[in-house]
Amino acid sequence: MKKFLLTVLSLGLAWTAHGQSKLDLQSQMELLRMRNTSIPTYNSRTRAYEPQTSLPKGTMAMVEFKGNDALQKLEEEGVKVLRVRGNIAIVSLPVADVERVASLKCVSRMELPRRVYQKMDVVRKEIGVDKIHQGLDLPQAYTGKGVVTGIVDGSIEANHINFLKSDGTTRFGYISKITKSTATKEGYLYQNYYPQAVMDTMAHKDETYSIEKDFTTDSEKSFHGTHTTGIMAGGYRGNITYAKRVTDSTSVQTVGPNPFYGCAPESELVASCGDLQDMFIAMGVDDIVNYAKLSGKEPKPCVINLSLGSNVGAHDSTSVMNKFLAECGKDVIICVAAGNEATYPVAYTAKFDQPEQIKQTLIRPMSEGEFKMTSKTYYNLRNGQVAVYSQDSTEFEMQVIIYNGLTKAIAKRYTVKNNTNGQPVTISSGGDYAISGASTDAGFAKAFDGYIGLASMKDPETGRYYALAQFLTSDNQVTNKDGHYKLGLLFKSKKAGQRIDAYGDAQFVYFDNYGLPRFDKGSRNGSISDMACAKNVISVGSYNVRKHWPCLDGWVYGYNVKNGIDEYPDGEATRFSSYGTIADGRSLPNICAPGAAAIISSYNGYFVDDPANGVTDAGLQGKLKKGNKTYYWAQTLGTSMATPVVAGSIALWLQANPRLKYEDVFRIIQKTAVKDDKVLHTGDPVQWGAGKFNAYDGLKEVLREMAAGIDGVKTVAEKTEPVITMTGDRSFRVFLAGAKQFGLRVYTVSGQLVHAQQCVGDEADVNATSWGKGVYLVQVAGGVSKRIIIY
Repeated sequence: MKKFLLTVLSLGLAWTAHGQSKLDLQSQMELLRMRNTSIPTYNSRTRAYEPQTSLPKGTMAMVEFKGNDALQKLEEEGVKVLRVRGNIAIVSLPVADVERVASLKCVSRMELPRRVYQKMDVVRKEIGVDKIHQGLDLPQAYTGKGVVTGIVDGSIEANHINFLKSDGTTRFGYISKITKSTATKEGYLYQNYYPQAVMDTMAHKDETYSIEKDFTTDSEKSFHGTHTTGIMAGGYRGNITYAKRVTDSTSVQTVGPNPFYGCAPESELVASCGDLQDMFIAMGVDDIVNYAKLSGKEPKPCVINLSLGSNVGAHDSTSVMNKFLAECGKDVIICVAAGNEATYPVAYTAKFDQPEQIKQTLIRPMSEGEFKMTSKTYYNLRNGQVAVYSQDSTEFEMQVIIYNGLTKAIAKRYTVKNNTNGQPVTISSGGDYAISGASTDAGFAKAFDGYIGLASMKDPETGRYYALAQFLTSDNQVTNKDGHYKLGLLFKSKKAGQRIDAYGDAQFVYFDNYGLPRFDKGSRNGSISDMACAKNVISVGSYNVRKHWPCLDGWVYGYNVKNGIDEYPDGEATRFSSYGTIADGRSLPNICAPGAAAIISSYNGYFVDDPANGVTDAGLQGKLKKGNKTYYWAQTLGTSMATPVVAGSIALWLQANPRLKYEDVFRIIQKTAVKDDKVLHTGDPVQWGAGKFNAYDGLKEVLREMAAGIDGVKTVAEKTEPVITMTGDRSFRVFLAGAKQFGLRVYTVSGQLVHAQQCVGDEADVNATSWGKGVYLVQVAGGVSKRIIIY
């Protein structure tokens, strides 16, 4: 997950009076940025703050509407309705009209776009996918055939050999690419890509392009989407050159079948990519859902991977974006990354025993000291956003404070006015940070270069009162060179029993007390991505499966135990894997899957081939040169990697039973999760969810439920096939889905009976220690015999 994109404070302009209460605080601040060229904006390509050279004419938004004629009224008001799910519409409209449209009676709430962040050989074996691919004593092998595996991500190399069929044509059925644009009145550019074979049949091809001929990558600045797609559904199994471990420290290059293919290698791929904003993601999810529904004679089963997220939000299911995802989750299975923010205490909860009680915490930079960018150096950079929520409509007092470590007292206080309905108050140090409408404050400037902004309102959906602080500060190198001035937050209760929950955006700062009395530390519980809090989605955390990996340069790299600290202990929940007990009582994530510290998958070749990115054989585990093109495989880690493990495995379940819904998948994940000693005795139970994801036992449960007629699929004429799994050289297990009891007989190939038993339940273990070596025939419930080999 990238950490270099800074949150830019967007405050300081005058506001019109209408429409404010229907825009959340984050949207109102984003609107200010859209209208102000004086606020420097982070440019990810130049990696520097730069004034905007032009302002967007249009923007996307998500609108929660009411009334049967709401969509017609929106169109009449100049709003372009792009997509609709339930009572939520994705729209585009002029930036100048945002408040006016928000004030319409048919609009309940409106949210503007916000930035989100990108969040396998060993893995397949760990969760049992290898057994499923081999059809190891299953009725058949399952590879995802007939299932749509969708992904919304960035930096996808669609023509990587991992995503091609054997004849060289693409496995992608469709790709949408959505990017920001100040040149269009809508504020974005939308492009469609289809396989060339489909393009050849099209009469009209406006904004429509060939995947094979026209698509390279949506961004050469990263590898993320190529990697996650490969984990979920990479399918290349031909020979590549890959690194094989020889000793604990050395490796050798080997040519052989690719060991790094994905979980659903024969599934049909669909993707949406481009700039990562939640509105674009919502549209991309909708694209995939529509493709699965409409691209065939019958709707196709579909699972969607979202290795994306943001800590901005109320961390419940009530945001417009989360409601949209919940609507889509009724039609397809959606897996969402929990996030990688649990390394730091990025959440803070305060419980008050009495009125006027004070709680306070300090805001600490993740990277202390110098923070160098292309054209500027920051000192103890504090850049981000903190949203603080009451459990109900009860207001609380919030102050942004400057604490003086020399005098051990608060030097300055900036109070958020109660229920400003989004009207921001902006304080600036002046100079480079002179923002139109901001108050220049000498006390603030003595401590910091930068600015802060404060606002508050009541959420129109839940009625909860909340306040927001947004900031960018660098220690003043004349009067605060030693960093004795520190930024913090103070809260004062209005009544006994009140509770507040604060969530940082988890990019550059966290909550801490610096060892000072009367100040509180933050909590890792609450680090869960806001998007992962939606209803009808599977949220996925990470656990560790290995911490060393061989590379093509002849060496083995990894994370070693230092000073007695093992950063990635085998089998334990990954420390950075986000989690939280949220406002509605749910504990998330739902499940953990392998995500650290070395998940190997396909890599974006455009990223590797760019010398500016500095990728060498020391960072690669595999490569394949075909003609003028070289394809790459490499390791990385994160819940971004764990999530497509689950999504790809669910595709195998959907192949077995295309009728599975979210409730079925959730139930099966919970029922079959592994709860080993690591799950039961290490880490925070909330961080683990149900435990470790088990693809193989999950598929067996799918078959068992089908046999029992739970989903109504099984007919009287159907015959359940037994599953026989070798548990050792001289032992095996028999599984007969739906059986309450069954008979089992074993014969030699000459027909001699060597073993018989009556089994209770749907599973039985057989010990073959006394049998001679050879081939045996196993007959279950009078069915067709299956061969096994005893060694």
